[in-house]
Amino acid sequence: MPFINICGTLNIVQNHQQQANRTMTIVAIKNSPRPSKAHRVDTIVESARKVFCSYGFENGSIGNIAKDAGIAEGTIYSYFDSKRTLLDEVLRRHYFVLFNDIEQTLPSIQGPANRLRYLIRRTLITILDDRGMSRLRSLYARQADSERPSLAQDQNRRMAGMMANEIRAGMKDGSFRLDTSPNITCYMIGGAIELTEFSYVQNGEIVNLDEIAESIWRTISGGISSTGAATEPLIGLVERFEKAADRLDPR
Repeated sequence: MPFINICGTLNIVQNHQQQANRTMTIVAIKNSPRPSKAHRVDTIVESARKVFCSYGFENGSIGNIAKDAGIAEGTIYSYFDSKRTLLDEVLRRHYFVLFNDIEQTLPSIQGPANRLRYLIRRTLITILDDRGMSRLRSLYARQADSERPSLAQDQNRRMAGMMANEIRAGMKDGSFRLDTSPNITCYMIGGAIELTEFSYVQNGEIVNLDEIAESIWRTISGGISSTGAATEPLIGLVERFEKAADRLDPR
């Protein structure tokens, strides 16, 4: 009889403990703070980046994004009115990281030639570090309409403006030839970078960053440098640029 009483007492204690544990769990869930709006937005944007880079903009759905973020589809529309708006935010954050790093680094580099060389290399690093984002930019982000210009186009113009400023600074301090055209030079740099990005997106082969950056720099600096034997006319610069482009062409 005492043994039965002891067992019954143990069962009662265990039941009370289980109920207490359930109560503590419910209280913990009720008291746990809801994710902040900023945290939810960050989660949604990061999931969108992963989905768009994996499936492309057209094929990546809001449903895919919601599943990756672990939320309901309707929650996404509480913060973004369309998939295109979400894409804009993915790209805005992508470019913010790039230009924030540039603005932090550029002032510490001495001389316009070194700064221009850095801008070329830093842009290539952004391309070659993330093929998914490169694909997203080249295939989708540059689509524009009359009401909503492409963010990628805006940022390309921003980068071209920074490069043009360094070219003008080089012309002023004697580093670059006075007959240099900042616009033409920027077009040529941009063309080489875009061709590199296109090739990388198409074939996915490993690209030697140092080799490509140096090739572009030698081609450009050979035509605009004011020192040594760099008196090559523009036509010669164009011909050498075309040869460099041929080496990047994936055909």
